[in-house]
Amino acid sequence: MLSACGASHRPQATTPTVGAGVQALVRLCDPGEGSSLARARECYQRRLLALVSAVGAPSTELPQVDAAVEREGGFLADNCHILMHWVGRNYALEHHVSLGSLQTYLPRTNDPGCSAGFAHGLISALGRSINRLDPRSVAAACARSSTRYQAYSCVHGLGHAYMRAYNEELPLALRMCGRLPRGDVVDCAQGAFHDYWFAATGADGLVPQGQTTSPRVLCGRQPARFVRACWYRAYMSSPPSRALNTPADLAAVCAGLSSLQRQGCITGASAIFNSARPDRQVEGCADLAAPDRVACARGVATQDLTTKPMQAMVRLLTLCDRFGEQRRGCVAWLAKALNVDTNGRFLAVGCAAVGLRDQTACRAGAASWRGPLETFS
Repeated sequence: MLSACGASHRPQATTPTVGAGVQALVRLCDPGEGSSLARARECYQRRLLALVSAVGAPSTELPQVDAAVEREGGFLADNCHILMHWVGRNYALEHHVSLGSLQTYLPRTNDPGCSAGFAHGLISALGRSINRLDPRSVAAACARSSTRYQAYSCVHGLGHAYMRAYNEELPLALRMCGRLPRGDVVDCAQGAFHDYWFAATGADGLVPQGQTTSPRVLCGRQPARFVRACWYRAYMSSPPSRALNTPADLAAVCAGLSSLQRQGCITGASAIFNSARPDRQVEGCADLAAPDRVACARGVATQDLTTKPMQAMVRLLTLCDRFGEQRRGCVAWLAKALNVDTNGRFLAVGCAAVGLRDQTACRAGAASWRGPLETFS
């Protein structure tokens, strides 16, 4: 069942079958010190596919897998999204998933981990059949999703699907994204760039084909509307050589860039900043130079708060106090992201609980949740 806000993020309990299955996966597959990460990934992929096939409908069972994986932590929790891309693709092939039946299989959750990876894999398996359909009919199928997050994740998955359909030829995939309704174009493009970074780094079973692994090169040659989407996943897929633990680290990794390219870089770096803890991320963003602060806020992992009380989400917005003249931009973006996470509940409840001086920015940001998200997980 969906929660009162339209979808669950992570359920509070799992069935014994799911919980025991995930524990068994960890015992069998978790890489020990000095063991092969490639072998661990292959083990997890095969056994996750078997688990998902055994427990029943993925639309309702995958959210329970998310909860069990989060409790286990470790390698599986850190890598479940990308592992589930492979699982979703192969599940779709084994179960003959089509665009018409897709909504039956998509997980009913806003979780960006295992479930989102599975959804993206399902959709990418439809690449060639989707490629033959009118893009607007494909977008309409995504729009029938139960929540705003699930609709976004579906459109993001189309970017992956177009990349697979065109053998990782990014310009062709972006051209197909460009044929979607205007509000979906950039979110589809983010999925295409996400798949590009997979291919360029050899992740998700793809073999590098000599593509540039430099976001400065790739994103530097994109049209303006795709620059943020290009940068957003770059460091998630291929972290920079130095850990990004301080505001100075963020500034350093983006040194020499300016304007939109710098904003995109700061957002992409922020997404892996401070272990993606939303409160620490916002506090760190506030210590950047003023022009970088809102771009940094766009990488904050708001989805990690959706199992928390509304008070915790409202408290995150109060950290924008330190943004100075950029305070309104910080509040507006966080409110937009949290409204997507809660499927509209934050606008109705959260914005009423923020301080009076932030309510206008909060409502304006949250009310824009139906538009392109561009940088969002």
